[in-house]
Amino acid sequence: MSNEALTPAAHVIHASLVRPALYAGVEPAVVMVEASVAFALVFVVGFHVATLLFALFWLTAVHSTMVWVAKQDSQMSTLYVRSLFAQDYYPAHAGVQAAPAAVRSSVPSWG
Repeated sequence: MSNEALTPAAHVIHASLVRPALYAGVEPAVVMVEASVAFALVFVVGFHVATLLFALFWLTAVHSTMVWVAKQDSQMSTLYVRSLFAQDYYPAHAGVQAAPAAVRSSVPSWG
């Protein structure tokens, strides 16, 4: 048997197969929340100049912040929402300034 038979074959994977799907630079769920809030502001609160300006401000501020977050980690909001549901399963941690926990020996002493 030669070494060539044991080496795995290298295959090129297109970047679109591993890159996350982002709409306007943010996650799809965030785009839906932004659009829903803007729609609610304009059509539920009232079709006024003030609500139009506030909806435009909302879209600009929130969207630019979420684009920045998506550049850091494209699944950050999904991860944050998932962590909210799992926080009951993790015990509380000590504060940053707390003394370290005592280290116990894993091997019992016989003496």
